[in-house]
Order: sequence, then structure tokens, then C-alpha cells
Amino acid sequence: MGRRRRVWKRVAGGIGVVAVAMLGAIGTGLGERALDALDGGEEEKAPISLSAEELVSECGTTLFVRAPRAQALLSGEAPSPTDWNAFRAENDAAVARTDAVEVSIQGESARTVTLTRIEFDVQRRRRPAGATFSNPCGGPITGRFVAADLDQDPVRVTSSADNPKAEYVPPGYEAASYRAIRFPWTVSVTDPLLLYVIANARDCLCTWRAAIHWRSGAKAGVLEIDNGGQGYRVAGTPPAPDYVRDARAPSGWRRLAG
Repeated sequence: MGRRRRVWKRVAGGIGVVAVAMLGAIGTGLGERALDALDGGEEEKAPISLSAEELVSECGTTLFVRAPRAQALLSGEAPSPTDWNAFRAENDAAVARTDAVEVSIQGESARTVTLTRIEFDVQRRRRPAGATFSNPCGGPITGRFVAADLDQDPVRVTSSADNPKAEYVPPGYEAASYRAIRFPWTVSVTDPLLLYVIANARDCLCTWRAAIHWRSGAKAGVLEIDNGGQGYRVAGTPPAPDYVRDARAPSGWRRLAG
């Protein structure tokens, strides 16, 4: 499912860093202990579920393509894309600068489940030569979010919002101020959480994963946000040249100035 982003006005100074408190798990109540007793020690499915979808669409997602495949696109030797996900696969492209994953978390039983913290893991490599390709259009990501800087070691959460109407803005652009999302965060079968997990890169070609830890009564576990074990790829782009769709250009791509 795609999400559209608008072009933002750049302002000097960037965005202030927002600290996100990652607190420990809260104590369990009598109701949770009673549910544990009813289990009778038998295995049961986790009281929580997660679904995750990377947001990639032609209208809003910039892709990084390595050389020499990028040169083939610019020379007109490669066909213009008709489907953005197919274009990414055909050119082994990575999402550029900002990668966003829509995560839905929901309780699966009468239990209350507490999300205790989120952690990021990243594999960093030097970004190779290449170029970015995009079709700038659309609006912002809107909803609760946690955004992390993959270039920092360890990975640092730089901004977040617990407002379901918050609008996420990438680093270096003017942004509204929102109250940070804080853990622990409680979910249930009637009170799910829709969260955007966002990873930013400036310098690296990074493969990243995230994990959300949970606890319910005596049970605990981890929700993996890892693209089926493959991880998600995002490429920092400076000083890679940027190209946008332009039907008037011979190759179908026009280089942006600057």
C-alpha cells in the first residue's frame, strides 16, 4: 500500500532531536496471572500479532540504482517503468534516504499486551556509485511513527509522535512538534496500534531490521519487523545525482539541478 508525500520547504538548521524514552515493562496484574493459570502450562499461540508492509510507490518513493544500470536507464537502453515495485526489482534498486514500514499490532485474546521497547539492527556498507530516480508528488506519511538514524552507531531514534494525525517530515525539513511516543504501550484485541517505523540514511547502503518487545502476564516475546528475514534496504544518496520522471526528456528522466 503506497503513501504519498508532498515536497517540503527546506529550512536552515534541520530538525531538533527528539528523545524517545524506552522504559521497562510494567508489572502484571491479577487478571493476567489468572489467564496464565488457565493455560495449564500448555503451549499456545502468542497473544499478539503483527503485520508489516514497506511503503513503496511511484508517487513518493525515491529509488537508488547502482551504476552501470543507472547509465542504462539514462541512455534510454532500459524501458521506462510501468510499475514501481517491478522497476525496483528489475534494477536491484534500494529505497533512497527514507524507508517507511507500516506496522499493525493487535492483541489476539482477552489478554492485555504491553509493548516494552523497540530496537533497531543495521548492517552498513559503503554506498556504491549510482543515481536516484523518482516521481515527486503526493503528501506526507500521517500517523504515529518512530524514526531512526541508521548512520549513527548505535542506531538512534531521532523523532517520534504518539498522535495518530501526526505528519512525518524527513530530517532537514520544516516539521511540526509532536509529543513523542513512549513505551510501555498497551495493546489489546480492541485497541490495536498502527505505527510507522521509519529508517533514514545519509551515507550508507544499509540493511535494517527492527524488533518490538512485548510482555503479557508471565509470557514475553519479540515482534520482528524484518521483511521475512531479508531486512529492508535503504541508501544514503549524497552526492548521487537525482533524476525525476519527465516524458519530454529523451530517456524519460530529467536531472534535478543542484
